[in-house]
Amino acid sequence: MPIFSYECTDCSTAFQTLVRSGDVPVCPSCGGAHLDQQLSLVADPAKGAEGAGQSMTCSGEPGPGCGMCPGMAA
Repeated sequence: MPIFSYECTDCSTAFQTLVRSGDVPVCPSCGGAHLDQQLSLVADPAKGAEGAGQSMTCSGEPGPGCGMCPGMAA
């Protein structure tokens, strides 16, 4: 069950939601179904010892090797 990012065209709310097969997502703010699916960033899975010590959360501080934020790849 993938998590998708959407923006509501009725109220401009941006949100992410888990979408099960056959479900139609609605805006959590206004309940509208007029949604634009947004592109989502996907993290590469850690490989062996190379990623063993890396945190999967963002500290909010830019730095080399993060790989989670656009433009911050190692």
